[in-house]
Amino acid sequence: MWWRIAQVSLLERQECPLKPIISSARHPRPAAVVPSGSRWPRRVAALGTAVALSVSLATAAAAAPDPKPGAAGNGLAIAKVKAGTKAERQKLMDLGLDVIDLTDTHAEVLLRGAADRAQLAGGHWQVEQVSDATDQLAAMAADRVTEARREAARRANPTSRTLAAGLPSGRVSYRTLDEAEQEMRELERGYPDKVKVFELSRKSLLGHAILGMEISSDVRADSGKPVFLTTGLHHAREWPTLEFTMEFARDVLQNYATDSHIKGLVDSSRLIVVPAVNPGGYQLSRDLTNEMKRKNCRVAAGRVPTRQQCAAASSQQLGVDLNRNYAAFWGGPGSSASTTAETHYGAAPTSEPEIAALTDLLNSRQVVVAVNNHTPDARLLRAPASPLEPVPAEVALYDGLARQLGAALGGWPTGPWPDVYYVASGVAEQEGLYANGTLGFTPELTPGHDGLERFHPRYQYVIDQYRGTGYYAGSSIRDALLIAWDAANDPRTHSILTGSAPPGIELTISKDVTVNSSPVDRNGRSVVLPSALHIQSTMRVPAGGRFEWHVLPSLRQSQQTSTLLQESWVVSCRNSAGEVQRSVRVTIGRGETKAVDMSGCPAG
Repeated sequence: MWWRIAQVSLLERQECPLKPIISSARHPRPAAVVPSGSRWPRRVAALGTAVALSVSLATAAAAAPDPKPGAAGNGLAIAKVKAGTKAERQKLMDLGLDVIDLTDTHAEVLLRGAADRAQLAGGHWQVEQVSDATDQLAAMAADRVTEARREAARRANPTSRTLAAGLPSGRVSYRTLDEAEQEMRELERGYPDKVKVFELSRKSLLGHAILGMEISSDVRADSGKPVFLTTGLHHAREWPTLEFTMEFARDVLQNYATDSHIKGLVDSSRLIVVPAVNPGGYQLSRDLTNEMKRKNCRVAAGRVPTRQQCAAASSQQLGVDLNRNYAAFWGGPGSSASTTAETHYGAAPTSEPEIAALTDLLNSRQVVVAVNNHTPDARLLRAPASPLEPVPAEVALYDGLARQLGAALGGWPTGPWPDVYYVASGVAEQEGLYANGTLGFTPELTPGHDGLERFHPRYQYVIDQYRGTGYYAGSSIRDALLIAWDAANDPRTHSILTGSAPPGIELTISKDVTVNSSPVDRNGRSVVLPSALHIQSTMRVPAGGRFEWHVLPSLRQSQQTSTLLQESWVVSCRNSAGEVQRSVRVTIGRGETKAVDMSGCPAG
């Protein structure tokens, strides 16, 4: 059961008096990086000519041929850099270069041209190898052609056993954005009582609607059920994340009638799936215009680009890292002010419409648990992500769930970002926790591959990771998502408001909160940028007049200390003229149930 709570570090136990619900044996704190003897050995990819000497980057750059420009290689090379300590690895990350792999001894850095090489050379890093990526990208493109042919054959003969895949859809190739969106609409038509496709509150930077799906029995009723959210493609090149979210949605719908576990979840809670947070970046990556694009299409702060401007060779390194653009702790360690850095945080908190849209979603849906899928590093991450954060006040509950997810993924290193990965600021887990009280997680999926292939390996690895079979035997994202959804549905992870009100009326729950950025430089002064947020959601009182509303706790995690802020919800109703008729303040903690008297509301 997911709520088996593991013991936490001595520091966390000292600062957090919460007792585990059910204790278990202590898990040793995992290393900061995956050891070289990881259970998934690197799958050797097709790399170009390499210089395999322990030399400085300046020497390596002179000795290795310059990557060939053009559509195949885009001028890309991979440098293997010696980085034997956690401090060295963090220092390398802080350069803003595209660090694509970290082990306990080395890092691999994707170099996009002479400027990247010069920046690395300026730090006098020990570079042991520089490899032209052209051949590898060509091999990956060939894989896409092979997969597309197999997918076409599967569609032409869907009953063929030799072509049948282990996914609910049967797919054997990566979806395009158009295919994913068309499939979402088809699922809505096929399951009209259980699927509602919706557009997020804002379009992407290039003006593309960001689509989500809500899945629940009687999905169009505003019934106040607990909510589980899962997302894909914060980072454009991490293609498997779209696949996992799409397959999970289809899996749930196909198995509703025969799987009592899934039926119970769909009947009693609500699943929200946002497969492509970054649609503009994904289109450029998926059609191989800029296959290694990580960020969105921002070319210049405050300006809306065209697709052509985003696709231009001069824009290859530009854009905002959407998973550094959330408001809570924005601009802090592990993110960069440089517009060419792969961790560029943008002009301001939630400056990017894609993240403003995700923030609006969090602020309107009472999301209890969120899983934000990424690739490719075999870790399960939770807050804190930055050294500026406190240990969460509810760390026992939060860490216990994290360890259950990590176990479902094959015993991956699990815990706060800095402990098992690297430092980051302005990420989804921070926003969810400090603004809303959402328990958020980042799994780093489809690990074990070399070079550029690690971000979206051959499609068979997507199939294996979804089911926990083959190459990823015992590591199933499907199992992890079900555990997270179970947790969202459990009353110990959220709060419940009960009461009576006239049948059919709409109740509103709301509060105003402020989350702060990290200290950032503004004209030579260190300042903190506040973001004022209005959190509000609604439910419709059922015909019997009794309601049970599953909401997030009103008590909110402090950004400064390991305490909960003593805040209250305002529960209200309005008359036919839109005026507030009754308003009640309620203070409620996680795991609590409280009655709210709304009997004075006008009849619906």
